[in-house]
Amino acid sequence: MKKLLLLGLIVSLPLVYGCGPKEDEDFFSDEDFVTQSVEEITPQERIDQYREILEIDPDDYQIRNNLGVVYAQLKLLDEAIAEFKKVLEKRPDYTTAWLNMGSAYGDKGDIDEAIKCYEKAIELRPDYAKVYQNLAVAYYEKEEFQKAIDFFNKFIEMNGGKAEQSTYYPLADAYRKLNDKENAVKYYNKILELNPNDEWARSQLENIDQPLTDQQNN
Repeated sequence: MKKLLLLGLIVSLPLVYGCGPKEDEDFFSDEDFVTQSVEEITPQERIDQYREILEIDPDDYQIRNNLGVVYAQLKLLDEAIAEFKKVLEKRPDYTTAWLNMGSAYGDKGDIDEAIKCYEKAIELRPDYAKVYQNLAVAYYEKEEFQKAIDFFNKFIEMNGGKAEQSTYYPLADAYRKLNDKENAVKYYNKILELNPNDEWARSQLENIDQPLTDQQNN
């Protein structure tokens, strides 16, 4: 099974990464700053810029969230989590920070804490589709496959019935682990629709009737 990445961080600059709920009026969208942040400066320079802003306004939760994102991208996960916690001390209803902190915990291997963060994000914002995807991955990592399936399907439903290969891989595998071959085949084929050359999905289809223990030993 391909390695899954729990880290799916959302920065308060939706124009940078093309993600995050753009309708959220709290999101920062200075296009000049965005362009500079992406094209001209290093991660350390971004950290320095964010810190300079926070020295002037330590309550700027969006900039602090972004600082946490950069730390997490650099795998400085404890530092990232500390920044997200500071954000949530000021804005406990900021779902993006709950999602980001969950992603950082997940990347750190603390799946239970990740799940708590995702559940809080859903409590605050039940229509935040990305959280359901991350929660599904967390349960997949815990080998709680039925819960993973339920949350993957919820994410796909909220996403207009569509998903990327990164969602279909663990979803197909979760069905396979539960011996639901019909649905496993369905999602192996979804992967191949997106990428006809995907060797993993093709191999799984070819060996669908072979016991999983035999496949793992091969």
